[in-house]
Amino acid sequence: MPQLGQAQQGLLRSTPKLTRINGDDNLKVIWRNMGNNHAHPFVWGQTFTIASGTTELVLTSGVKFHGMDLASYANVTATPCYDAGACYITKDTVANTITLTVASAGPGDVDVKFMLGASDPVIEGIYCSTWSASNIRQDLP
Repeated sequence: MPQLGQAQQGLLRSTPKLTRINGDDNLKVIWRNMGNNHAHPFVWGQTFTIASGTTELVLTSGVKFHGMDLASYANVTATPCYDAGACYITKDTVANTITLTVASAGPGDVDVKFMLGASDPVIEGIYCSTWSASNIRQDLP
């Protein structure tokens, strides 16, 4: 493929770098090794409990990584574990808080995933090999 080995085009004009990541045996977290014995979480999940009669919960307040506020630096996805109706995340970048709001009051749990990254990638600009059913060997036992 002629695209392999060349830098991305468009907004992302950097060459992808090798990054070492580690999983944790006991925690729902993936760590990025920054070198010099520094590792920082960049994908993790938490379960939050919505109290009885409550429809709003502050998930994080004042959290920073590398001096960047979590409210402006993270992608947050919430999945209710009960019939919560509409569920959405509100980020206050001034106060650096992330709030979860559900339509139906608790009690109940909500699974929340956090992923660090300041901007969304342009997927069309990232080259990768394509796979189809014709690429899979059918003669293997």
